[in-house]
Amino acid sequence: MSKPSQETLGEERRLWTDLQMAETLLFHAAAVTHPQAMHSLFDGIEAQGPARDLLIRAGSGFPAESLRPEDYLARYPFSNVGAIRGVFDELVNLGYTSRRPAGEYALTTQGVAAVQTWMDRVAGMMSGLDMGDVSAYDVEMLVQSDVQVIEALERSEPPHESPILRCRLQGIGPALDAVPALWHHWQHVWTILAASEDEEEAVRRDRGVDPLVWFIRRQLWFLDRRPWRARARTRDELVSRAIGYAPIEGPHAACAAALDALIEGGEVAEREGTLRLTETGLSACDHGEAEIDARLLARWPQWTPDEVGGLRDLLDRLIERLLDLIRNQKGGSPP
Repeated sequence: MSKPSQETLGEERRLWTDLQMAETLLFHAAAVTHPQAMHSLFDGIEAQGPARDLLIRAGSGFPAESLRPEDYLARYPFSNVGAIRGVFDELVNLGYTSRRPAGEYALTTQGVAAVQTWMDRVAGMMSGLDMGDVSAYDVEMLVQSDVQVIEALERSEPPHESPILRCRLQGIGPALDAVPALWHHWQHVWTILAASEDEEEAVRRDRGVDPLVWFIRRQLWFLDRRPWRARARTRDELVSRAIGYAPIEGPHAACAAALDALIEGGEVAEREGTLRLTETGLSACDHGEAEIDARLLARWPQWTPDEVGGLRDLLDRLIERLLDLIRNQKGGSPP
């Protein structure tokens, strides 16, 4: 495969960024447009806090019949097997998982139903959006493009063998041969992000950065480079964000130690309780993210410039419509 030019890589990277932005705004627009449905999103699911978070993430991102704490740790390496196993055991007590031989777990019928119910509720909110001039044909083209990316990623053979993507493809999600619906984009981007996380973990290991340091620095990088993905700018928000992905033993102390390392290294500045990357931190993250995207995009379909341009135009219209929906809701300013 010939190496893409910097111009081509730049266009593809902007396209990948827009695909992610559309997914994030799709969820946000659905949430602010359907506040009552959002409020009752987890009704009937007894798991709370970290147990509920792990139930949804495990069901969406890992094979339901073979949940291995080691696989979950591979995706979220700032956790540890003991902490993950403890939450799986909590889900056993609640009836959502069962123990299997060799230290594995499996979702029970109740667990599968809980994940599917959550997914169906989110899909329903997304399906209820008034998308204006974004047509059913546009949605079909977007979803087909997503599927082309996923199929290309499945065919590729990177050195790390894409363990996170392989697990994600066995999780609960939309059937690729179903009638295309806008909510499929939400789930398909999650699948593409799994492949991106494979590349991210390879880059992190190559650079020898501690997993929690990497996670926190990246969350703060979003503030400057991906504000629509930014969810944390204080110490407490970073702790909440981290344990929302995976359990951490002593999360406040662990996150404080990682932050202190970044502050001492001149990569993070703290002012009146608000955290921000310095130019040094931004530069380090920029280089890492560029390498992650380059590795990922090397595995994408080789679209023509016209195909890329058409998809960019579709995404421009989709993103603008989603932003309009968010702005039109009281208190629904874009994330």
